[in-house]
Amino acid sequence: MSDGIFLVRDDGTLVPMRASPFENEDVFQRLLATHPSLLAGDAVSPDDPRRWLLVAREQAVPGEEGGSGRWSLDHLFVDQDGVPTLVEVKRASDTRGRREVVAQMLDYAANGVVYWPVETMRQQFERTCAADGRVPDEVLSIALGDSSVDPSAFWERVDAKLRAGRIRMVFVADVIHPELRRIVEFLNEQMSPAEVIALELRHYTGQGLRTLVPRVIGRTAAAEGRKGVASGQRASAGPRLTIEEWMSRFDAERTAEEGALARSVRDWWAERGASFEVDRYQSPGLVVRIACGSGVIKPAAIKMDGRASTNLYALTSQPPFDQEAARREVVVALRDITGMTASEKAFNGEPAIALSALADPVARDRLFAVWGTLLSRIRAGV
Repeated sequence: MSDGIFLVRDDGTLVPMRASPFENEDVFQRLLATHPSLLAGDAVSPDDPRRWLLVAREQAVPGEEGGSGRWSLDHLFVDQDGVPTLVEVKRASDTRGRREVVAQMLDYAANGVVYWPVETMRQQFERTCAADGRVPDEVLSIALGDSSVDPSAFWERVDAKLRAGRIRMVFVADVIHPELRRIVEFLNEQMSPAEVIALELRHYTGQGLRTLVPRVIGRTAAAEGRKGVASGQRASAGPRLTIEEWMSRFDAERTAEEGALARSVRDWWAERGASFEVDRYQSPGLVVRIACGSGVIKPAAIKMDGRASTNLYALTSQPPFDQEAARREVVVALRDITGMTASEKAFNGEPAIALSALADPVARDRLFAVWGTLLSRIRAGV
């Protein structure tokens, strides 16, 4: 079979385009940086096409806390949901396009989720925009399709995704060899909530023209099924559930005891002036909303998988929890509750406790006491 395509001009003449290698890797990388849509966001997520924001080319990846950078990632993007997307580019002629590039990517991911401060990422994004003569907030608004977007809230989402390991690793090459394809498909089926895919970007030239044809590899049915159930983080393409619809779905998917405990959590927050909304994930959560000053904060949520979370990532701009020490105090208090587990980075995430653990009245009262103190400190600002 001929490895070529034909373009038809307006006058009906044909332009034969033949597959050809990129001149060099820099040309390849610059095309992706200039035209992020080449990452085929509609193929990466057909139900909710991805839109990309370039954070930086040659993004430094530290290997220790406060490190300046041990490695260099080809591209760092974030999508409209704040999911960090690591992109490594290799031409087919590069013999490292298989095992070595996979090892590199895993190094970048393992260290980036731990050592990338979100403020550094935001500053890199702003420098990238400035270099192109663009205004960062305008670029963000266009990418998100929302002129009223709060940049600080968006970067808080990026930080939360990063700390939770909710990242995307993308291998880009002009030809994806079968060996790399098998590795990517295997990793994508096994890893959650992280996503691993390959993008084959075929390159055709002819008569001074250049044509690029992207194809996404790695999104197998097994991987999609596993991630849809296990991570519950894919955005839903359907309408947002009402509170009543959410409770009905929760009752159908969880036990009667968990349903009663979810209502006790909801009622506790309602007694303190909270309202609620359902987020738009495939496995949606019931999110607590508290009016604070001229805005709204979202300090907690009930998850469809039967957990109650404390959303510390949503409080990082809210005194006193804009200070890391204050958020750490909350994590320490939560760890003392029966069944509570939290990682070292939980102060920037959403530590959660199983609702079933709250069947113990003592544990339930202790969680409510932690939340009560948190709410009082927010309202007092100290």
